[in-house]
Formats: sequence, C-alpha cells, structure tokens
Amino acid sequence: MFRDPNRQRLIRGTILQALYLNAFGVDAPVNIHDPYAMPRGVLARVLELSHVLPARSEMNAAVRYLQQKGYVEAVWDEDGEFTLVRLTTQGMDLVEGNLKDPGVLLPRR
Repeated sequence: MFRDPNRQRLIRGTILQALYLNAFGVDAPVNIHDPYAMPRGVLARVLELSHVLPARSEMNAAVRYLQQKGYVEAVWDEDGEFTLVRLTTQGMDLVEGNLKDPGVLLPRR
C-alpha cells in the first residue's frame, strides 16, 4: 500500500507541535515534573482532536523518525511501541522555525 508522504510529514509535525504546546502552552502541561514529555495515550488523543490520528504503525514510525533526527526522545516497550515521548531542544528549534527539515510538516496554528 502506498502511503502519502505529505501525511507522514504532517503526522511528524503534529507530534512535535503537540509536545511543544504541551510544554509552552497556556494550560498546565500533562506532566508538571517533565513538561516536555507526553505518554502515548495522551498524544494519541491530541492527534485525534487534531484530525490526524494515525494508525499505530504510522505513529510508531513517526516517533522513530523524530527520534533518529534528535527531535524527540522516546521510551519503547518490549512490543516495539513507544510509551512516552519527550521533546528535545532540537525539536523545539524545529517547531520555532530555527531549523528546517523537509521530512517534517508543521501544521498551521
């Protein structure tokens, strides 16, 4: 099956933006002890509310991509699924426009 590359780019960007807004938005972060981190279930709900809910495999692939690029850190379980994802300073720079990555499409706010 062919996957739309723009959809993959948008999923990655939406994940980064969700993590960024969690840390720096007007509402209290999900985890006050680590405002840059978000558990899988919360992230899935945020993506659903953004109308970009990916399949499990798409979400895992997006987090792997972002992790390999250094934009996030992730905790993985024994089944190969992430349980927690954390925004890095490099990820913040990408969301803020200080870096460019053609593999990430940030949604308009």
